[in-house]
Amino acid sequence: MQDFQISVAEILGRPGTYRDIRVEDPLEGIETALARVDRGVIASLRLESVVEGVLVTGDVEAGATFVCARCLKEIPARVDIDLVELFYGPGHGEGEDDAYRVAGTDVDLEPAVRDAVTLSLPLNPVCKEDCKGLCATCGKDLNFEGCVCGADDVDPRWAALDALRERLAQ
Repeated sequence: MQDFQISVAEILGRPGTYRDIRVEDPLEGIETALARVDRGVIASLRLESVVEGVLVTGDVEAGATFVCARCLKEIPARVDIDLVELFYGPGHGEGEDDAYRVAGTDVDLEPAVRDAVTLSLPLNPVCKEDCKGLCATCGKDLNFEGCVCGADDVDPRWAALDALRERLAQ
């Protein structure tokens, strides 16, 4: 186990040479509105020297918890990513403002892994495809029990549209 700051001194500037590493780290703070990484990140990566710098490829996995967008149930999950990132060496990638770079003889993999994991989190996870969600009026979980509250209550602001729908249906 090691952290995300990796020395590439032995491969830098020698295209074709590579180094395989395994990185494990908790990487806290990776989350979206309905998903969060909470069981750490494990990455099996190959750092390969290329003319432009260092190409990082491999598998990243993280334990996560998703919250169903319909019923708000927490779902344990796992995120699996195929990571491919180029870290530009000195004299390369000058016009790339958001590019990852080799700093001296080190690469800091944390920003690249953090970005990849965050972008792989779902925006609207669901516990199951046919999840019925929660009642908008009383909040009951419609997957377990029916709800009769407000079934016939119509907001008076929608009355004109309801009348139009009735006319069009005839």
